[in-house]
Amino acid sequence: MSELGQVLQRAREEKGITLDDIQRITKIQRRYLEAIERGHFHVLPGHFYARAFIKSYAEAVGLDPNHILTHFQADLPAQPPTEQVERLRRRRVASANNPLQAGRWVTKTLLVLFIALIIGVIYIAAVNNNGNISTQPVPSGTVTPGAEIVTPGNGGGGASTSPIAQQPQPPSTVTPPPEPGTTTPEPGEVTSQATITFDSQQGSMYNYSLQGGEKITVHLKVKEDRSWFGVSEGKGKKYVEEGELKKGAKEEITIELGKSAYVRLGKPTVVELTVNGAVVDTSKMKFMPSNITIKMKEAAAQ
Repeated sequence: MSELGQVLQRAREEKGITLDDIQRITKIQRRYLEAIERGHFHVLPGHFYARAFIKSYAEAVGLDPNHILTHFQADLPAQPPTEQVERLRRRRVASANNPLQAGRWVTKTLLVLFIALIIGVIYIAAVNNNGNISTQPVPSGTVTPGAEIVTPGNGGGGASTSPIAQQPQPPSTVTPPPEPGTTTPEPGEVTSQATITFDSQQGSMYNYSLQGGEKITVHLKVKEDRSWFGVSEGKGKKYVEEGELKKGAKEEITIELGKSAYVRLGKPTVVELTVNGAVVDTSKMKFMPSNITIKMKEAAAQ
């Protein structure tokens, strides 16, 4: 086992993360993760993927990937000369097979420009022709019954003038003032009846009790960076939802559960956790990952 693999494995075990968790977070196959821990870099698919896999592994366990790659440069697999020669050979073969590729692109570009020029000339000619045709506007609109309309030559005399036809104005709608003693809720205002209480902590396990509501609704939103998550109805049960929240991509998710909830966060300090509208403070959860249980209290008998 290489020193690099030992450092990554130790960091993973200290945080209580399994290789299956790392696989879900990084999307890297488990056999490649085992090869990294054992120092069997020849199993990885090439020099580029080896560095990328090690960097993703380090980020998942909370280590600085740039520091890891720099400090353990000697342990990283070097790019084999045969791989470089093979890449050069492929480039030369591609260039030899396509000697007219540049000429074809030039021909296509000139053809597109020529078509665009023809379309532009046709458009300008059509606009000029339409500008030379005068159109007589046709009066439209609704005439109020009883209004007098005077047309040229049919008036009642040169001194007579016709009254201006006016449209009747619709009556304005008046909103009655609110009754005294009543308050109007602000738009978007939501009143939460749920209260959540911290009960105890055992290591990375944080236990809470919830009062209010008939079922538990969990809302997760990443504030910065990214974090893996898993949500179920109890520890040891199958996850209802799991994945990765990432700033700028999938930033938040809402999950509806029953009377209990189990939430596992890979990096809890960057995640905002809300249960039935009540906020759970994750800023002081230093374990990565951290495990949170929420149980709903039974309503007191009236």
